[in-house]
Amino acid sequence: MRPAIFSRRRLRRCCGPALALLAAGCAQPPQAPVDRAERFADAYVQLLPLGRLMDHAAAQDPRWPLAEKAALVSDAQMGCMREALSSRSVTPRQRQTAREYAQTHTATLEADLQVLESGAARLIGNAMLAGAQGHATMADATPAEVDALAAFATEPRFSTLRQATGLDRMLGAHTRNATDARQRGRDAGHALLVKAMTDAFLRCHIPVKLLY
Repeated sequence: MRPAIFSRRRLRRCCGPALALLAAGCAQPPQAPVDRAERFADAYVQLLPLGRLMDHAAAQDPRWPLAEKAALVSDAQMGCMREALSSRSVTPRQRQTAREYAQTHTATLEADLQVLESGAARLIGNAMLAGAQGHATMADATPAEVDALAAFATEPRFSTLRQATGLDRMLGAHTRNATDARQRGRDAGHALLVKAMTDAFLRCHIPVKLLY
């Protein structure tokens, strides 16, 4: 019996910390599979195409987003701000935000993915792009995509997802109408751009009052 006791003692002494870490790991909340987290990140960026919106605006005007107020900041500040507002900077931050959501909302992630991938992400993202560029939208939407958009916009089970995307106050029951969808897309895109710009102004030490 003594060899067995010695063996158990040696096991506790040499492997105790590793076993404790393993036990702690087993007690962690369930994690979203990597593929689902990345799919959600793809859908999130499609839903909120901030990088594309900003790249489009920047390409139209080298002084964007300050326009005539660009003379009030240094070249370094302007370069900092335009880089912070480019898709190179914005999209990776969005994807990380989406991954964090996926990891903390595993219970609803499958339903969230289904409604976004069924058309809500594409239609809302396209509405934002169309609103910014003055084009028509939803002309090529299928009935299934319109249903997914309506579900995302109105059903209580997606309220947490709407809040996480910042769209909770910008969507409503009348989103099936193309004109209304275009206006809502324009409003949603503008609100999200203002928030991103405010963050960039602070990061680059530019007075936020220059944004208005």
